[in-house]
Amino acid sequence: MTDRRKATLWRQLQAKKSHMPHFLTAIEVDGLRGLRDLRVVFDYPVSVIAGGNATGKTTVLFAAACAYDVPSAASRDFVPSTLFPSYSPSAGRRADDLGNISLAYSYATPGGDYRMQWRKQKSWNRSYFGRKAASQPERDVYLRTLSNLTNPSEVRGVLSMSRASVAPTEAVLTAAEVSFAQRVLPLAYDEVVDLQSGKKQLLFAARHNGPSYSELHMASGERAVMRLARQITNLSDALVLVDEVEAGLHPWVQQLLMLEMQQLALRNNLQVIVTTHSPVVLDAVPENGRIFLQRDDALNVSVVPAYRDLIQNALYGRSHDALNILCEDDVAEGLLRGILDHLLPTLNLPPEAIRIGRDPGMAQFPEHARALQKFGQADNMIYVLDGDARDTEHERKLRVAAVDTAGTFLLPGTGSPEEWIWDQLQTDNAIAAELGLSPPLLSERMSHLDALYDGASDTPSNIAKSKLTDLADDSNRTVADIGRVMARRQAADSASALRPLADNITDAVTRWREPT
Repeated sequence: MTDRRKATLWRQLQAKKSHMPHFLTAIEVDGLRGLRDLRVVFDYPVSVIAGGNATGKTTVLFAAACAYDVPSAASRDFVPSTLFPSYSPSAGRRADDLGNISLAYSYATPGGDYRMQWRKQKSWNRSYFGRKAASQPERDVYLRTLSNLTNPSEVRGVLSMSRASVAPTEAVLTAAEVSFAQRVLPLAYDEVVDLQSGKKQLLFAARHNGPSYSELHMASGERAVMRLARQITNLSDALVLVDEVEAGLHPWVQQLLMLEMQQLALRNNLQVIVTTHSPVVLDAVPENGRIFLQRDDALNVSVVPAYRDLIQNALYGRSHDALNILCEDDVAEGLLRGILDHLLPTLNLPPEAIRIGRDPGMAQFPEHARALQKFGQADNMIYVLDGDARDTEHERKLRVAAVDTAGTFLLPGTGSPEEWIWDQLQTDNAIAAELGLSPPLLSERMSHLDALYDGASDTPSNIAKSKLTDLADDSNRTVADIGRVMARRQAADSASALRPLADNITDAVTRWREPT
């Protein structure tokens, strides 16, 4: 599927969200498996939950399975006491002692927005936040984990079908079910049959101009896709939950599967939530469909905002072929891009060799550095702090944590990037032409803005931001654009305050390019 078709699908599915009869909008988990006050919001109909091991991905997925009363299931299938059992024996001194637990849900339903909570003290009970005569919303739920026919006892149970005196019943997969599998897998099937004997079932495939075989002889990825095709293709207005959706699948098949599941969600009003460790699965959904869970040094789990995509790419093994620079905001990024505009031709590097990402949470930089160190990605990272971080505790902590990275640097000045840019504009009249202005007109506009904001009761940083925003609007540019033009000019000037940063980045790139 081309990027244009994928983008069209994303837009259609996002627009479909408001027209879905049911939508699980948020889950709040407290006290379960080490998760405290964790709130996970679902904004796109197909959500991908990612994160390191022991960050709570499967816990959130199983919590979602308890959100609805499932009319097609047994009464105890989709409840916390089943999906989160506790060991509490009548004999012996070992028992789970977990304290109070709560699972709270926010929904969109045909009757309006809705909230419900599961709480466990001595036992699990539901409550509805004071809403009288309320009941749990009904919806079909499908939950798949990695256990399908991977346990030896399950395999033995299925094999017992061959020894039964009564032949199993046969249900031929529908055209839609087989088409789902064939659009994902590079295989063509003449027929796929579901053999059933009591609660046991076994898929049996006849391949076009090829062999006939049961799922006992399927590759693990083929079996996983076949089971998904059988079990979700004909669902409507359901919640589909899949743990480690990429298991056993080639990266290309992962992409096809995720796109096919989005097409199915669009057609059948499905909400899909999957967990993954695969960057391919992450890329298959838009940014608001990606949910990253991260456990900090205090072992608390939180949702990492999507603007940390550069850190996420590094942790998912994508930084080996590029040098990554993390800064604080879009204006800092503009300055860095201006420096690279000057440096890349002299270093003989293509633009894609260096990636720039932003994270306004400066206090999180040391945490990122420690995580990248743990996963062997530290030497591909440069951290650049704003000038106002100079000689602060934030800078000290980052330098300690980032000792093995490619470098930790600061933007020039002692204030915000906007303050530094405004000061440089006062003395660099030649920049006017690059901004599409004459020097007198630029000087006139800056003098007007200085007078306008003279005496304003705000911080110097915010005043500079306001002045630059007004100037950028007058020039039909952004503040980041002005910063980029300024940095490109000053990186070429050996006497400028920006030149030391440009030299530091040059040295870091040189070290990074050296063979190991």
